[in-house]
Order: sequence, then structure tokens, then C-alpha cells
Amino acid sequence: MTPRPPNPRPGFTVGEVLIALAVLATAATLSAEALLRTAAERSRFDARMEAADAAANVLEATRVRPWDDLTPEWAAAQPVPAALARWPDSKLTVRVEPERDRPRVKRVTAEVRWERKGLAPWSVVTLTTLVAARTSGGKP
Repeated sequence: MTPRPPNPRPGFTVGEVLIALAVLATAATLSAEALLRTAAERSRFDARMEAADAAANVLEATRVRPWDDLTPEWAAAQPVPAALARWPDSKLTVRVEPERDRPRVKRVTAEVRWERKGLAPWSVVTLTTLVAARTSGGKP
């Protein structure tokens, strides 16, 4: 048996290259998945912040309205704020209801929900305020 001459160019075998490529592909897949989840979470966070702002703006608008004008018809006529327009699946609902056991007090609720067909639902943003009738000259 003749001795083998030493390999003049040592390098990686095909098996080692395949293992390295598999590890690299796995790391790239996990990184891409983490990036997509982060982007989705950021989108959800932005939508919730804009929904909270829109609901707060509606409730602030109730404070400048005369108490008698706060009716279910007024609530139904509230337009969708421009901030929510960029979220086409969002829906703003405003309700005006008399407060039980408290005459001359109304409960105003602004609610934003998302109707995401085929996707996991996002949590609903609900803000509520109580508005009391103002007195004039000491008389309610």
C-alpha cells in the first residue's frame, strides 16, 4: 500500500457546507419571523393609540355641547375621525344614555373596535364620561 500524499488544499467538505447553510437558513427564518411579529405588534399599538386619541376627542367634544343636545341622535351622527380613517377596518361607536339613579346626568361612551375578518381580533378601546346638566341661576 502506497502512502497518500498530504492534501495540499485543506477545506470544508460538502457535508460541513450543507450544515452551515442549514444553520444560516434557520437563523434567517427566525429573524424574519421576529421582524414580522414586531411590525404587526407596532401596527396594533399605533392603531390602539390612535383609537384612544379619537375616543378621547369625542368625549372632549361632549363637554362643549349643551346638555340637552347630547342625544342618541347626536351620538349616531358623530363622524369617524381622520386619524381612524387610515385603519379601514375600524369602527367608532358613540352612545349617550341616562345615568341610572342620577337625574340630569348622562353617560357618554366612545368605543372603537376593529372588524378584522379572518384575523385575530384586537382588543376594543372604550372610554366613558359622565356629563351633568349645568345650572343656570341656581336652578337646574
